[in-house]
Amino acid sequence: MINCGKKGESMDWFDESKSPKDKFFEIVYHANKNLVIEELEDVFKRLAALEIIAEECLGDEVDQKINEIVFTRSGDLEAVETDLYIHTMANILTKNE
Repeated sequence: MINCGKKGESMDWFDESKSPKDKFFEIVYHANKNLVIEELEDVFKRLAALEIIAEECLGDEVDQKINEIVFTRSGDLEAVETDLYIHTMANILTKNE
């Protein structure tokens, strides 16, 4: 187990009863604040870049396409979202050691 929390607290990051999203938020709440801020800034920078790409490719139809994906491809969306939680969580843990 990795001790990333308050003194005496250990968290099992491999606990399969918790979703990647749940584990991500545990890490965000317990990891070094500066590392979390740095990683979230990177996430938002990528999100902003993707917004620009989407607007360049789709123009005014960006929101419509996003809503379409949310409602018709929820499985794909959930898989990508899970990967993002895992990737971001791993980045925070790696920097926190």
